[in-house]
Amino acid sequence: MISAPRARAAAAAALVVALLAVAPASAQAASTDPRTDRWWGADRYGTAASVADDAFPDPPVDVVVVNGTSYADALAAAPLAASLGGPVLTVSATAIPSETLAELQQIGPGVIWVVGGPSAVSDDVVEQLKGYAAWSVHRLAGKDRYATAAKVATKEFTGQSQEVFVASGEGYADALSAGAAAAHEGAPLLLTASGSLPDATLAALLALDPKRIVVVGGKTAVSAGVTDALEQHWPSQVTRLAGADRYATAAKVAETVDQPVDPTGDEVLLASGEDFPDALAGAALGMPLLLSRQACVPQATAEAFSALHTTWVDGLGGTDVLSDAALAGTTC
Repeated sequence: MISAPRARAAAAAALVVALLAVAPASAQAASTDPRTDRWWGADRYGTAASVADDAFPDPPVDVVVVNGTSYADALAAAPLAASLGGPVLTVSATAIPSETLAELQQIGPGVIWVVGGPSAVSDDVVEQLKGYAAWSVHRLAGKDRYATAAKVATKEFTGQSQEVFVASGEGYADALSAGAAAAHEGAPLLLTASGSLPDATLAALLALDPKRIVVVGGKTAVSAGVTDALEQHWPSQVTRLAGADRYATAAKVAETVDQPVDPTGDEVLLASGEDFPDALAGAALGMPLLLSRQACVPQATAEAFSALHTTWVDGLGGTDVLSDAALAGTTC
């Protein structure tokens, strides 16, 4: 699925080998800093389209569409897109931005999956999307964010995954890294309230009957009461991954779930931790996703680059959300 970045990295590596063959010994002591690239557009819609264009050189059959200004229903979309082998594109509640339209025209998908109810993506937008799908448009939605995530999970992942990720639905930060990890593992992402486990989430978990549940986020985001409720049904099967803040949590998740088998190098995504749409588009690729401040990377993120043996960093979004200094690894 991620053939474009990998192919680019392979080509760059071949070029380096060729240059080293003729370079003097002093020049061969090259910097070990990761190479960088940036996937971005003029706004969040353009960035999602850029990610789709770069990561999917062969047009995918399926495309997932979510609201790009409200995270509530969108959070569960990344694992769905990864399972379907397609990208996440964004719209507003009432219109399809020109960048999204252009990408849909270029892809020519067979099926478009809309995640979220009419308040997130209106019926008018769904009708417009039907003109860009060769076969059909399907809406996956529940009465709220928890039910929507549950609908996605039980529709796509029943009988397919023995693992489920759970994160707070009251904020997007931890759910971004959880969604990327779930996409990597071929698992769904379910959402919870901070203080209680929603009925829809519990029902989905019972239907999925996982062998392992990974809770992402500290006890402020997902309380001990929620993990206790999970352990009543799945004793000794619940694991929590958390750091001191959203940046450390994303680092913890990436280091735990996405640790590369090959220690010679890996490719990592870097996105703003201060908003959700750029990171959400990247999370669907199932690659390690680290979060950054606009001007610099937190220490936890910098340390994760090293732990992941990072050789290539793809920045998501323009310099207004992720500065060149941050992309270069400048530590806060």
